[in-house]
Parts: sequence; C-alpha cells; structure tokens
Amino acid sequence: MARFHVPHFEEAGRLNPKTIHDRMPEALYSNTLDYLVITCVDLAFVREGQLLLAQRTRYPRSSWWLIGGRMVAGESPIAAAQRKAAEEAQLVGLGAERFQFLGVYSTCFAMREQEPRQHGSHTVNLTYRVQLTAVEQAQVQLSQAEYNSHYRWLALSAVEQILDLSNPIDHALQTIVHDLRNW
Repeated sequence: MARFHVPHFEEAGRLNPKTIHDRMPEALYSNTLDYLVITCVDLAFVREGQLLLAQRTRYPRSSWWLIGGRMVAGESPIAAAQRKAAEEAQLVGLGAERFQFLGVYSTCFAMREQEPRQHGSHTVNLTYRVQLTAVEQAQVQLSQAEYNSHYRWLALSAVEQILDLSNPIDHALQTIVHDLRNW
C-alpha cells in the first residue's frame, strides 16, 4: 500500500470568522448533522505491536474506538491531528512528521449525541498512525469528557476479540486494524 499524506491547500486571504474554541449552537449543529458529512481525524496510537483503544462515553460511538474527533473549518488535517492528540490524550508537541497517514474510512452511525438521536450521523475519518515512545505511552491520559476510564493497549492480533463483527462500525475498526497490520 502506497503511503501518502493528505494534501492541504489554503488560499491566501481566506477568512474564517470562527476559531477552534467556537462551538456551533447545539440546535444548529443537530440540524447540520441531518444534511452534511462531518470530517474527523482519528489517531491510531501504536507501540510495540499494540494499539490504544478507548471506550467512548458518547454517541455517535459509545463503544471501543480510536482517539479523535471533528476537524474545524480552516484547519489542516495534520493540525487537527496534533490538536486531538493534545486535547484528548494529553500528548502535546508531537511533530507533524509523527502522523503517518493510514487511510480514509467512511462511517454512518445509527445514533448521535444530539437530538433527534436516532437520526444518526455520517463521518469521513482521516486516520493517522502515530508510533509512540515508551515515555509517551506512559503519558497518555484520556479526556474524561470523551472516554471512560476503560482503555486498553491491545495486540493488533487481539483486537477482534473485543469486537462484534455483525456491527458495521466494529467491522470498520477491524478494517483499520487490518491496515495497521499491513503497514
């Protein structure tokens, strides 16, 4: 599989009136989810043949998944990956070269956190492999706002044991693990 990065092009003079700290009003965001596909960045943290998986506490994925989340308008994929590593795993200062593009995965969820929950959501996930050092692995502290205290470093060969392969989103995670094993 050829490795590449996700090119990001930004025209000079682009004005984005919002920052990464601005949040769309909940009612507007809920309505938006009915019409738009959201772009996310997911991070496959690996160390010595193991993958970090965490149990998310909220929809659209309230089960095992990678670390990550939504991109912000005007943000490059790598900048989003660096931000998510810092915000959700407390891994601050990872250089852009540490994020190795793994693939693009499209996920349609049956449920979402926003009302009406049963409308679900659709995301396109730009997924990066991030090889951690032993020190970085020990520094990982997941955001309690996103993940419960149950997270695991699992051998890539053992991930399927916690998946329900009749669930399409677990099948997506299986596909990501397959791509990591073929790295």
